[in-house]
Amino acid sequence: MTVQTQTQTQAPAADRPEPADDPRAYYVRLADPVTDADGVRTSRVRSTVHAQGAWRAEEMHMAAVSGLLMHEVQAHETTAGLRVGRLSYDILGTLWSGELEVVTRTIRPGRTIELVESVLHARGRTVLTLRAWLLSTSDTSAVAQLPDEPLPPRSQAQAHNALHGWGGGYIASLDGVVLPGHGPGHGRVWLTTDREMVAGESTSDLVRLISLTDAANGIAPALPAKPGGWFFPNVDLQIHLYREPTGHWLGLAGQVTVGPDGVGLTSTVLHDDDGPFAHVEQTLTLRSWPVEGGL
Repeated sequence: MTVQTQTQTQAPAADRPEPADDPRAYYVRLADPVTDADGVRTSRVRSTVHAQGAWRAEEMHMAAVSGLLMHEVQAHETTAGLRVGRLSYDILGTLWSGELEVVTRTIRPGRTIELVESVLHARGRTVLTLRAWLLSTSDTSAVAQLPDEPLPPRSQAQAHNALHGWGGGYIASLDGVVLPGHGPGHGRVWLTTDREMVAGESTSDLVRLISLTDAANGIAPALPAKPGGWFFPNVDLQIHLYREPTGHWLGLAGQVTVGPDGVGLTSTVLHDDDGPFAHVEQTLTLRSWPVEGGL
C-alpha cells in the first residue's frame, strides 16, 4: 500500500534490502528448529525490514512478531483436534530487530484442553510471551449465538489507505481499505498482506490474520501521534477467538478509550469474509510526545 508518513522514524536506506535479496517474508530462519527430549522447540530467526515497527526504526512491529510466535505454536507438537481459543501476548521489553530466539513448550498438556507457551528472546532478554489456550471442538451450530454485526464488504470501501500516516517496513507491507463510518477513535478497515511469515514456509490463514491484528491500535488513533501530541504503545494483545477464521483479509471494527490517568484501551472485533470471529483488547500506556527530540 502507499503509506503517507508524518513524523514516525523511517528505515535508513542501508537497511532496506535490494529487490534480489528481499525474501518477501517477515523472518528468515538461521538454522533448523530443534525439539529436545521434553518436547521443547527452539527456533532461531532473523527479522527482515518487513517486520520493522512504526515507532522506531530499530524495533519490530508487534503485529509481525505476534504472527511469528503463532507460527511457532502451530509448528509445535500439540494434541490433534484442538484449536486456538485464546491468545494472550505480553510485551516485556523492546522488540529489537535482528537475530531472535523463540522457545515453545506445552505447559498444560491434555486431551481436550492444552496451554502452550511461546517466548521470544532478543539481545539476550525475554521480550515477549504468548500463552495459547487450545480447546477441543464439537458441533454447536444448532445453538450458536453471534451478536457481533458483520463489517460491510470491501466493495463498499471509501479509500485505499487504511493506515494513513504511519511509517516503517511492516506498515509498508500491508494493503488495506477504509469503510464508511471510519474516523478518529473508531476504526473500520480491511487489511491484508502478501508477505509470508517465515521465508520458504507456508503461512496458514490463522497466522496471516493474527499477524495483522495488532495493527488495530493504529488504524484510527483517538490522539494525534506526532511531536507535541501523544504516543500510545500497547503493552499486551489479548485475542479471544469464538470461531476459526479463514482467508487472507482481516476486517477490524474497533474503538479507542482514553482514560483520565494515562491508561487507555483499544477494543476491536475481528472479521473474515464469513463474518466476525474474535474480540481483541490492547492495553495502552499514554505518554505525551515532546515537541523536540525523539521518543
